[in-house]
Amino acid sequence: GIYWQTRRATVVCLAPPGRDRRVLDCFSVSVEDQADNQAQALADRIVEACRQRKLKFSAAAVALDCAGFMQHTVHSEFSDPKRIAATIRFDTEETLATDISEMAVAFRVTASGPDGANTDVFTAQRALLSDLILSLQSNGIDPMAVDPDVCCLARYLVTYDRTPRTPPQSTLHAVLSDSRGYLVVVRDTGDASILRTFLIGSGQERTGLLAREALVTTALAEPGRPVRQVNVFDEAGGVEAGALGARTGLKVGLCDL
Repeated sequence: GIYWQTRRATVVCLAPPGRDRRVLDCFSVSVEDQADNQAQALADRIVEACRQRKLKFSAAAVALDCAGFMQHTVHSEFSDPKRIAATIRFDTEETLATDISEMAVAFRVTASGPDGANTDVFTAQRALLSDLILSLQSNGIDPMAVDPDVCCLARYLVTYDRTPRTPPQSTLHAVLSDSRGYLVVVRDTGDASILRTFLIGSGQERTGLLAREALVTTALAEPGRPVRQVNVFDEAGGVEAGALGARTGLKVGLCDL
């Protein structure tokens, strides 16, 4: 698995495939010193690091950093996934009122009914993805998927979270790195209903920022499954649980990744 940023990548090698996966190794490489051909240089360093560690793998997948894509809410008049896939580019272009011919588009259905479906649409510059994929392929790595990082994180949380859920309620997971924030609402049915990402400035007050973003996110939850709890993981340790609970009115717990 490769978490791909513009100038940095984190690689995790897992074995064996299946439920009880084991981390064989993980490492990061960067090209902060590289002015041109950053994608190619990043892929070269990934392969060189794998060679030095004698890591071999049978498949690869990429999680694209949230700074590399945009997320939009788009309505489709269809509810069948195949028909949505066939028309989502047109719907996205109409919703955004802009030409998306140079954009790559992916989507997930968040709700469907007689009037069609609501979708989360993720767009990224086609050139960015082309450089990423071609650079990896030139080094013998052919990724089977390139997903938005928030989708990958949501799958992880849904699979491994052990927070007791009391129906009909939802839980908000807030995961903050040094410069990225991820909000994932998990229903009591065990699926992720809302995904949001945001960037964190170095000087921002993290508790206040998270409180504001959490309130926006909980307002989007289904009325029949309101969010009652927020589980927080803050890599920088800057979020104050008591203050967050007071500002949001939510029960605050820890998200143990």
